[in-house]
Amino acid sequence: MVIIGAGVNGACLYDVLCRTGYRVLLVDKGDFASGTSQASGMMVWGGLLYLRNLDLRTVVSLSADRDHIIADKPDWMAPATMRYLPAVGYGRPKAWMQFGLWLYWLLGRGRRRAPTSTQQFSELALLQPGTVNGALTYEEAFLADSDARFAFRWMASHRRAGQYALNYCAISGSYNTAGRRWQLRLHDSIDGVELDVHSAMVVNCAGVWTDEVNAAFGIETPFRHVFSKGVYLTLPRQAGHDSSLFFELGKHNDIITHVPWGPVALWGPTETAVTSIADGLAASSEDVDFLLEQYARRYRTPMTRSDIVSLRCGIRPLVVAHSYRSTVYPLDLSRRQEVVRDRLLPWISCYGGKLTGCSRMAALAMAQVERTLRPSGHSPATSLADVEPVGCRAPQYARFTGLAEAVVAPAWSAQNEMCVTLDDYLRRRTNIAQWIPRGGLGVGDCHALQLQAIALELTGGDHAAAQRLFLAYQAKIIRELDPLLADNVTSPNS
Repeated sequence: MVIIGAGVNGACLYDVLCRTGYRVLLVDKGDFASGTSQASGMMVWGGLLYLRNLDLRTVVSLSADRDHIIADKPDWMAPATMRYLPAVGYGRPKAWMQFGLWLYWLLGRGRRRAPTSTQQFSELALLQPGTVNGALTYEEAFLADSDARFAFRWMASHRRAGQYALNYCAISGSYNTAGRRWQLRLHDSIDGVELDVHSAMVVNCAGVWTDEVNAAFGIETPFRHVFSKGVYLTLPRQAGHDSSLFFELGKHNDIITHVPWGPVALWGPTETAVTSIADGLAASSEDVDFLLEQYARRYRTPMTRSDIVSLRCGIRPLVVAHSYRSTVYPLDLSRRQEVVRDRLLPWISCYGGKLTGCSRMAALAMAQVERTLRPSGHSPATSLADVEPVGCRAPQYARFTGLAEAVVAPAWSAQNEMCVTLDDYLRRRTNIAQWIPRGGLGVGDCHALQLQAIALELTGGDHAAAQRLFLAYQAKIIRELDPLLADNVTSPNS
């Protein structure tokens, strides 16, 4: 088996295939979880918002997925209190939302804590008077580490002979009808090495790039993706902010959330339809202005651009029929999952999906796999047969200035987690880039020396390579992030 795409869906499927006894290779053209899977709201939830379209099937499915994964991976996440805050003067009536939350609880078969109503709560002191009408409290779950680490954990314990996960590895090839095998060429973009691989089946879990990958291999399906861009601001967490807050936005019956996460809080997301992946890869000045404006409307103390710790920008892959030509608000489109096998070739395509539903996506793909391909039940006899699984090695930890908690040590991460670049380490193996301003560089590059030392560990002591890593990362922050954080930036529509 070959899986293309090491986001949360590919990683979860990889875990299932490995545990079932398949020989499987997982490849990604970038780092693990470097796409949409690193830009979520960090919540494992049952899809409350989809009640607005009476999409009861999705709510029931996601609620079941949420409760299954909470029970199956209790160390990876924890139940968390959510507060829905009915707005004063607009939005849905409080009584209607209270009914909706009870319906939501019933659709989840009462497995979470029952909803309650209160007029007083700790975060109320942070809000502008007269903006909300109390709080409706219910329960979801929140990831213990990060969404990128959540995705990585699915694959971390399977690095052994016959079961490999490779990042920074492009893939091309075609199907050999006579040999009944995919003949694939892997290209390692880090060191230029190329390898030939033969596979009985390929599963396309490339997320927003699914259609591009299918086109490259000549695969056609009845589905395709349309895209929605979601941007979060990561802001300093205020004292007394203990629960995730859901505010009514007043437009499209949408909401905006404020979710505490360690020393910061996520404010967002936006919901913007984009016509191409390139249009959704980065936050814009307009995104930042919109989110800061919405924050100022609700909180006593507004935030400015210079207060922003980091930005999170992701593209949601929304499943539509291949003939779909309409234009609607992205939230009006179903968040369903579709898994389809090619009529002639051993190729499976996975469409849509959410972090909460990764286990369901894997189960749907496995059902297609098992129809025609059985596991070997053993790993091939190679020189790597005695490789110890990564998940069995106790991690080593280090300290980073400004963080209360220790982080995985750079050298250990490089040796055991295929961590190659500073962005890999600071953004996905740890939360440094999310919790320390300017991607961990700090105000005025105050952490530059520490990042240079990290780069040296990642490169095994190669000073020249370490300097290249650091300068490339610094240039990226200056080019992509700094312009959005400058208080003197004015958007074109201002």
